[in-house]
Amino acid sequence: MIDLKEVLTEYAESRKYKLKELDNGTFSIDIAMKLQDGSFRYQFVWAWIVKGRAKGQKDCIYLNSRVGTYNPTVNLYGLMKESGSGVYSSVTIVNDKDKQGNPCETIVVHASPIQEMVSKEEFLYILWEVAERADILEEKFFGGDSN
Repeated sequence: MIDLKEVLTEYAESRKYKLKELDNGTFSIDIAMKLQDGSFRYQFVWAWIVKGRAKGQKDCIYLNSRVGTYNPTVNLYGLMKESGSGVYSSVTIVNDKDKQGNPCETIVVHASPIQEMVSKEEFLYILWEVAERADILEEKFFGGDSN
């Protein structure tokens, strides 16, 4: 079983990514993705453990990355069609707060592997996929970094 803090810390240090541990046991990691022109785009992923979430009371590692704030003009058909290329991730809408602290609903790319069943290598692949899929959807449907 992987230790979430240990794996994220080691990965962040090896890639020189920003990693923060928040008060409630949630981690945020800023994943850098190199573009074809040599520049970088960054995508935050939040990770935390939800105890007893899976069948048999197994703990899950939740991973979320914001795509954009839901509103009635969002092209949900296009978003859902585009989101189907994730292997381990899905797209959902969660209750959130905007930059001013006001309640809102946010479209996120999400994954929740069972902690005792995921290897370090699988976890890092899932982490990358969540960041990459969120970045692609954010760019396509919200015009770029808005979160």
